[in-house]
Amino acid sequence: MHDVGKITIPESILHKPGKLNAQEWEAMKQHAEAGASMLSKSSLPIAKLGETLAHYHHENWDGSGYPDGLKGEKIPIEARIMAIVDVIDALGSKRSYKEPWSSEKILETIKLERGIKFQPLLVDLVEENFEEIMAIREQFPD
Repeated sequence: MHDVGKITIPESILHKPGKLNAQEWEAMKQHAEAGASMLSKSSLPIAKLGETLAHYHHENWDGSGYPDGLKGEKIPIEARIMAIVDVIDALGSKRSYKEPWSSEKILETIKLERGIKFQPLLVDLVEENFEEIMAIREQFPD
């Protein structure tokens, strides 16, 4: 549900084989608010969780994310968790613009983003449980 807003993004941007230009990147960033807006129309608890995930999953621990530039614990915990899960999944998946990364490279990247994109405690938890996380991911692929 965190990426439901991507249905509002043109496929030419979503599936572009190369790097997005500045205008395309600004369009892509709109998926967070679009998804939150769609899910906000429901009163169901799962949709409310989805609204939070959609809106805040691209906020970064250091405040450099979007759409609101929230920092640290001002980012809802469920969105902090979704952010790290989303990156693990994206890096480990084939995309139009890249091949899947190795587990080693994924973990190295997560560790490099400690305190920048991700809450340090969550990075520590991912590192401690990485083999199990990857086993679950393999058991339940896209």
